[in-house]
Amino acid sequence: MRGERATTERELAEFCVSAGFHCDQPLCHREILYKTLLGVIRPRIVPFLERFFGIKELLYLARIVSVGENQLHHVIRMVELAAMLPDEVLLCLGISRDDLLLGVLFHDVGKGKEIDDGVFNAQSVGKARVPQALRHYPGMRWAEWTTPFHDHVVRSYEIARRYALPDTVLEGIALHHHVKIRPRTLNLVGDALCLSTTVKQDIFNHNPEQYAALGSNLAQVIAILDQLCAIERKFQARVSLGLEPQQIEDEVVRDLVTGMATPEDPRLRVLGVKLTGDESVILFDLRAFGSFVKLHTEYEIQNMKASILQLIRSLVRVNRQGHERDLAALIGGDEYAVVTKVKDKRILEEMIERIALTVKVRTGLEVRYGLGVGGTIASNFHQARIQAEMRRGSHFLYSTREL
Repeated sequence: MRGERATTERELAEFCVSAGFHCDQPLCHREILYKTLLGVIRPRIVPFLERFFGIKELLYLARIVSVGENQLHHVIRMVELAAMLPDEVLLCLGISRDDLLLGVLFHDVGKGKEIDDGVFNAQSVGKARVPQALRHYPGMRWAEWTTPFHDHVVRSYEIARRYALPDTVLEGIALHHHVKIRPRTLNLVGDALCLSTTVKQDIFNHNPEQYAALGSNLAQVIAILDQLCAIERKFQARVSLGLEPQQIEDEVVRDLVTGMATPEDPRLRVLGVKLTGDESVILFDLRAFGSFVKLHTEYEIQNMKASILQLIRSLVRVNRQGHERDLAALIGGDEYAVVTKVKDKRILEEMIERIALTVKVRTGLEVRYGLGVGGTIASNFHQARIQAEMRRGSHFLYSTREL
């Protein structure tokens, strides 16, 4: 890693002791952390994992939780987002991926217990002057500085300087909470990450008194990714999709039920699923979702729809894995389709009842349903939709055995 300060074996051994690792192998924590990360991260950031171990201070973030989020997890998520940006977008912005990753890895290394949920004191929050070390950046003298929330910025900047990072990266670290985000940069990054207009507007309009300093595209991208993580943490949902397996599944199920895709669709191979073309289809339609929409924000609405989809997927896949697993997708505003290999109507009705009751318990929302069996996927979906429409007049959730 460019600018990396070598971490000695003695320093790693000292960290083992301070972190409570008791064993005869000073480097064991490296292997443990590596295996843990492999279990929770996306494959695309595996090539960057080695960089984590070159920054001793970064590992201490694993012991800090702020606003309910582990701070090492926050950095990992930032690396995921940085890895998702296409090369052409970075080229257009004049940013190297190496500099972006350095900025992301170092932007929060100065965080300490002052923002930890276990010891945080709300009465200590107040306005303060921007530290002298950062005042030479244009606009920082007048930017809003809040202690203790922004204290880590100057500490991260000083740590990064000890690692001899390039000036462009140092600027990105120094300004990631205060740089003014420009529309061009936000649109390029937002479109690459499939962000909605609502999310982009929220980032652009967030606290203009604080985000007032002039800075490079690199500083703006780090600030955008940091704000995006804050939005995801607030609403407990990922608002950046990219081309993830879940999105591929959504698209291919929509095309299957409308007859635009066949069981030979290459996207199914990407998902590791084999279909014959005569799978059963279940349609779920949320009741009174219009009333929910009127009383909640766009983020809460999207979070609810995503949560219900994940709930349905977890329930239909409980006993089937690999090629045999069922597919589920949000195919409309509040409609969910399940493509399943089950053809026994009794078992299908048990599945429907279990899903409907679980959605009701978890979210308070009731569902109407329809199912189609015996034809092609598209014809089964058409049959399921007709059944769901016939139940539209009923205002209560009945047991499927009564309907």
